[in-house]
Amino acid sequence: MADLTGPSGSTANPPPMLRQFATLVRIGLASATQYRANFVLTSVGAIFYEAVSLAFVGVIVHAFGSIGGWSFVEVAFVYGIRSTGHALHGLLSGQLWMTEDVVRRGEFDRYLLRPVDPLVQLLTRRFQITAVGDVVFGVVVLSVTAVAAPVDWSAGWVAYLVAAVVGSAFVESAVMLALASSTFRLLDASALLGVADRVFVTFGPYPLSVLPRAVGYLLTFVLPLAYAAFFPAAILLGRTNDLFVPTWLALASPVVGLLLYAGAVRLFHRQVRHYSSPGH
Repeated sequence: MADLTGPSGSTANPPPMLRQFATLVRIGLASATQYRANFVLTSVGAIFYEAVSLAFVGVIVHAFGSIGGWSFVEVAFVYGIRSTGHALHGLLSGQLWMTEDVVRRGEFDRYLLRPVDPLVQLLTRRFQITAVGDVVFGVVVLSVTAVAAPVDWSAGWVAYLVAAVVGSAFVESAVMLALASSTFRLLDASALLGVADRVFVTFGPYPLSVLPRAVGYLLTFVLPLAYAAFFPAAILLGRTNDLFVPTWLALASPVVGLLLYAGAVRLFHRQVRHYSSPGH
């Protein structure tokens, strides 16, 4: 592992989490690209997978003409925000799926002994190669649909779109991190992660206004999927009449994502106290 203890080698004041994360991601990327064929094929495979998912959305919109009055371009715009945010989530938190293995095998013991935040080590234990393909596909789809969408773009709205994508990544990462944190108590949170992931995949690309209001509230205040794509897209497209929350709350989606992730990080560090080494 690279030296993360500072120029003096002292472990008293390790570098901030963000710098630790950036350093370890860079190391992971360098390691992953050593096997170039695997790196390229895995990335291309991820692009094809996302392309098939978008094609499925297109088939549904074509069959019904629109979804709740949303055209294909508008639905694809929601998909673009969601897929790009999901790609960034993969880069940030893709390794959360391995939390159970890390805990059961005692790998977490090593994390606690190193002068690097345990959460950073968990998130960067492997580089998520599929996220590279996801990023490429998401950026292309979002760029194309942003041009085609009926949005009067300005510098402010472009900045909001970027913030919405980052906020989308934080929303999904916050949910998955909070659920993964339960591993320290339950030992196996894979079922919870699977359910949450399925909800994001199933409902994420669509305007949630077509769902029953009770389901919309559930996907806003219990599992906050609405902040990941639908709310920002509705704001940018001027479809505020489709919102089932105050406009200011939908507009604040990027901030909500950041706050949720900060809370999930705090929860993770609290749950670590319940970790019991399998060697004990």
